[in-house]
Amino acid sequence: MANIPPLSYAVLTPASIALGLLCSVCLYWIIWTLYSLFFHPLSAYPGPKLWALTRLPWIWTSLRGDIAWTIRDFHEQYGPVIRIAPDELSYTTGTAGKKIYGQRSPEFVKCLDGRGIVPPSRMGVRGIVTAHQEKHAQLRRAILPAFSERALREQESFFQLYAGKLTAQLSRVCKSGPQDMVRWYSFTTFDIVSDLAFGEAAGCLGRSIHRSFPLSLDNADSPWLAVLGLRAKSIVWLQFTVYYGLYHWIAWIAPKYMLQARQKHIELCGEKIRRRLQLKEDRKDFMSYILDNKSEKLSNLELVIMASAFIVAGSRTSAAALSGMTFLLLRNPPVYRRLVDEIRSAFQKEEDMTMVATGQLRYLGAVIEEGLRLYPPSPSSLPRFVPGKGEEIDGKWVPGGIAVGVHQLSAGSMEWNFQQAKSFIPERWLDVSADSPFANDNRTSIQPFSYGPRNCIGKSMAYAEMRLILAHILWKFDLELVDKSDTWSTTQKTYLVWEKPPLMINIRERE
Repeated sequence: MANIPPLSYAVLTPASIALGLLCSVCLYWIIWTLYSLFFHPLSAYPGPKLWALTRLPWIWTSLRGDIAWTIRDFHEQYGPVIRIAPDELSYTTGTAGKKIYGQRSPEFVKCLDGRGIVPPSRMGVRGIVTAHQEKHAQLRRAILPAFSERALREQESFFQLYAGKLTAQLSRVCKSGPQDMVRWYSFTTFDIVSDLAFGEAAGCLGRSIHRSFPLSLDNADSPWLAVLGLRAKSIVWLQFTVYYGLYHWIAWIAPKYMLQARQKHIELCGEKIRRRLQLKEDRKDFMSYILDNKSEKLSNLELVIMASAFIVAGSRTSAAALSGMTFLLLRNPPVYRRLVDEIRSAFQKEEDMTMVATGQLRYLGAVIEEGLRLYPPSPSSLPRFVPGKGEEIDGKWVPGGIAVGVHQLSAGSMEWNFQQAKSFIPERWLDVSADSPFANDNRTSIQPFSYGPRNCIGKSMAYAEMRLILAHILWKFDLELVDKSDTWSTTQKTYLVWEKPPLMINIRERE
């Protein structure tokens, strides 16, 4: 008996410790799996089982750029509301959207834990996208004059200027071969928002346009456009690091060129704001209205963060929407011909195409709505936390702290919301009578500009811009897809917004 070692030394060998830890981990996962799938408050909701156990599949799919299509496929498989993470639900109904995004008290607050827009602040300052309810209301009041109907009328000359520059450039290059309309729309919308936000154009439509347009921070055509594309990709890495508490290690985790793009974007915004504040010219742009609003003064850092939001929302989303609509139009020749006929019969000359006049074209408006349904510029959801102890959503009680959102790509392409949901049929927005085949379409299920007190403040501007640019192009040119397959839209990656491949179009001036 004297030769037997103490029990602690006999049992606690490195191998036994490792085995014990492994058994503990396995036991934890067995218990968690049983709880999550059978006893968790969300266990009754359908969805992929692995995604109900851990957020890692969501993160991995997002990093690959496949999250929007994957969630859409899950909705097709499982139904209108699904569980896409241990503590997150995805919806597709208009009633859920009104509840989640429209309820003011208590508010469904934005998820800033790595699911949505991250990081929540810069140097301790939150911008309008991530600000809490009271601060958001203050920031919205500060910029509201810049997006009023009066301001839009006073800013029309900016939109007309760049729509004219776009058509002039297309006239110059169309005989040289097919043109990438993604690139041209990006140039146009970026020039517009840059001029409105900073008092100076980026000059994209004025530079040489025969070079390629690589994603490089040193791109000679417009380095800022390249920066924006890389910045969008960096967001999914930020989501990953914020969610798992690794944000301070992001420099060692995320690709360096993405982080450089994010920093470059803020530096460019800061430099542009400094120059705009020194400008003495009396001009009606975003900053003039914001600076004239004496009741809601913003700090310089708040102006920079605000300008960053203007640039991202005002250029990439509009360019995406215009690209998607052009593709869908040319894939559906009867729709294209009807819209061209409407525009060309309404205007005898290009100068007649004002914001007011294009706003009266009903079929153009229907085409835009249908394009936003099938190709929403921001295809995924904007998640919110259920407040307090919980809320009832679509007839079911959801506990507080659960993340919820309406998935835009899914909402617009599901048969339970729209008849012939996969087809591009603008007529559904024109005929809403009881005997229409589209009478039961759930039109409120899609909210491409969000809904409620945090909806996109530039919604009216975006609609006016899209109507004007489409009208100018279709009035002056005949368009034809080079590749008539559907792969342009169905193979795109998403990083909050679409990563758009070139959309090659044969362009011919009308006879």
